[in-house]
Amino acid sequence: MSAPRILSLCAMAYVIAGCSGMSEQACVTADWRTVGFEDGTGGRSVGNIGSYRNACAEHGVAPDLEAYRAGHAEGVQTYCRESNGFAVGHSGATYQGVCPADLEGAFLAEYNSGRRLHELESALRSVDSRIASNYRAQEGIKQELTSIAATMIAVDTTAEQRVAMVTRSADLGRHYGQLTTEIQQLERDRALAERDLLEYRGTLAATL
Repeated sequence: MSAPRILSLCAMAYVIAGCSGMSEQACVTADWRTVGFEDGTGGRSVGNIGSYRNACAEHGVAPDLEAYRAGHAEGVQTYCRESNGFAVGHSGATYQGVCPADLEGAFLAEYNSGRRLHELESALRSVDSRIASNYRAQEGIKQELTSIAATMIAVDTTAEQRVAMVTRSADLGRHYGQLTTEIQQLERDRALAERDLLEYRGTLAATL
């Protein structure tokens, strides 16, 4: 893999975790126009050059700022296409304000539509996850109650242990009931979330 390609891959990761330990060779031989282009097509801010500057400063190397900016300007032309806006929003990615004024309006209109769909889908997934979690908790309670029942009738179980198990069983029963109540509310929430999602998908389909 070439040094420019290595640095390009690093550019994509830097925003999340920082590209520490960038080699001197990568800093020296990097195609900074390509790095800028990939940052631009990825919707990353031109200010990201500062991350590379800090990393390469350890080797006494300064990125080619002019080349990076030129590549970034080309990259955002691709990123900021109206047709890309919906996909970016739907992915849940954050828009970093990189689009030029002549492209931003159309891009943002599509981005916001995709973002709204992402939010509605995420809301439904979240409710489904909570419902599933509650059902798993109830299964755990059932298993523990079964275990308690078996221990209660064991000949070597003491009276004190049986008293503690009765208390524990009562606590588990109350918790089970609470989970049931929560599930009922979550099911109602899910119905609303699903309705909102279906309605929005219908709205999107009508605009195609």
